Amino acid sequence: MSKDLIILCASADGTNIAEIIEKLPEWNLIGFLDDAPIKQNTVINDIPVLGKIEDVSLYPKCHFILLAGNPKNYFIKKKLFDKLDISLNRFVTIIHPSAYISRFASIGKNVAIFPNVTVMANATIGNHVFIASKCNIGHGSKIGDYVLMSALVAIPGNVIVEEGCWIGLNASIRDGITIGKWSLVGMGSVVIKDVEPYTIVAGNPAKVIGVVEPSA
Repeated sequence: MSKDLIILCASADGTNIAEIIEKLPEWNLIGFLDDAPIKQNTVINDIPVLGKIEDVSLYPKCHFILLAGNPKNYFIKKKLFDKLDISLNRFVTIIHPSAYISRFASIGKNVAIFPNVTVMANATIGNHVFIASKCNIGHGSKIGDYVLMSALVAIPGNVIVEEGCWIGLNASIRDGITIGKWSLVGMGSVVIKDVEPYTIVAGNPAKVIGVVEPSA
């Protein structure tokens, strides 16, 4: 029997994950919850917006997946989750059927994995992680909570991506290095050395171009 599921945030990523959920018979997608006034009482791609995120209490038997954030405000997912009085166990991980996930990999909760992603042996994916299409995560790499990877990111073996990092489209990371927490790697970057926390890097090779202001 399928279980009811609600997507929190009717963002672009939310509408994309909805199509993946529709391919998975174990889930019955019943709608979105979103705080934007313009989205209330609307239907997006045939899926109704049922109310605001605070209305999660109206659905005590539902499961949820939370998709939120952008490069200008990528602390928002953590802020939203911290405000919700919901057990992490009610959040689900959605994996597109085309993804390859090693049976020796570990994946947390509230994770979205899009088409043609590869996660190799002994890799670890934390909670609240978003991995867009065609990303590669090599053996033994560790991806922290709240990380977002845009499409085509290449992460080889034994890389550590700490909490909250945003990795831009088509970025490549050298094996064995660490990307510090809440850093941002610009699209197309080639990162060949460690990145300090709260740092913005870009280019080939990637260089520091700014800082990320810690969330208030």
